[in-house]
Amino acid sequence: MILAACELHGHLPTNVFGRVPVVNSQQPDFELASMPHLRFLALSILSSIGIVPSPAAGQTIPSPYAYVENSQEWGVFVGKTTIDPGQLGLGPRDADTYGGRYSAAFGGAMSVDLSGTLFKSVREIQDVTRPVNDRVLGRDNIDLLLFDVRLRLNLTGRRAWHGVQPFLTFGGGFAFPWLVDHGVEEVNFMPSEERFIFGTRFTGTVSGGTSFHVSRRFSLRIEGMVNLWQIKTPIGWLTVKNDPLRLNPSSEWVTAKSIMLGASWRF
Repeated sequence: MILAACELHGHLPTNVFGRVPVVNSQQPDFELASMPHLRFLALSILSSIGIVPSPAAGQTIPSPYAYVENSQEWGVFVGKTTIDPGQLGLGPRDADTYGGRYSAAFGGAMSVDLSGTLFKSVREIQDVTRPVNDRVLGRDNIDLLLFDVRLRLNLTGRRAWHGVQPFLTFGGGFAFPWLVDHGVEEVNFMPSEERFIFGTRFTGTVSGGTSFHVSRRFSLRIEGMVNLWQIKTPIGWLTVKNDPLRLNPSSEWVTAKSIMLGASWRF
């Protein structure tokens, strides 16, 4: 009505910019009033989508590696050992093996092992004055003790893969006789210079194996070990009379190869 009256008088109302405002007479008032409500509804929906966690976000993938918490352990082990008696066959032979071990971890993947091993072995008693194929008089027991210190490299560090932790060790120590039976030598009145004496020997050690962590503190262990030591030939075997061709070695390095099973308690 106002616009019509203005048109009759020859002029239209203008705004502050001097322009005639455009009025959309086709847009209902209720649509303009509902716009804020629609905007609020859209924002609410988007916020709900962002706040509600998805099932995938709540899932965690368990790691196959478990951290080995305790850094010290006591262990025991038993096994079988094959010992090289040397070229002349005078040294210790196959043995039943028993031992104990203390371990302490340092750094991420290294540990130090202090081990004591008992080899319950036997040796052949030979008479050098007899023919080569008839020298064996019998067998006597000889038990050896080995104390060594080894560095252990855990190949998976301080973690175990599905409870499995493989390792390598290397080190050294000393082996010496704990109990030696001389019964056969005494019965045959063998001179002392012809008797085999093991003595105290430096021993090199390398090994490899795997620890199976059954629980947080208890583990089982399988290990293969190689020891290297030197044995000496009795003086009586090196004389011109008993070795005219100088074929007998004065000493030689031999190996002891062991397979052992053990158990450990960590603390």
